[in-house]
Amino acid sequence: MNNKSLKRWTFLDTINASLLIIVVLFMLDFENNATVSWILLAVFAFWIVTVIFRNVFISKVLKDPDHPMHQQQTGDKNNSKD
Repeated sequence: MNNKSLKRWTFLDTINASLLIIVVLFMLDFENNATVSWILLAVFAFWIVTVIFRNVFISKVLKDPDHPMHQQQTGDKNNSKD
């Protein structure tokens, strides 16, 4: 069982954000390569949506003390259910 807490922003998210900036600045070309540009935008949009949903999920876990992952997220070892 994995006992690591979920993180709102990870190292992989930092890499994805950097790649997004590079793609937006240098690689999007709708006139000459529209298909690749739309695919890149779709991939980064999917990543942004997953980051948002992960943050919403973490917020719900933190607000609900009865959630099975609440203790794991808060690091509270004294609040265990027996």
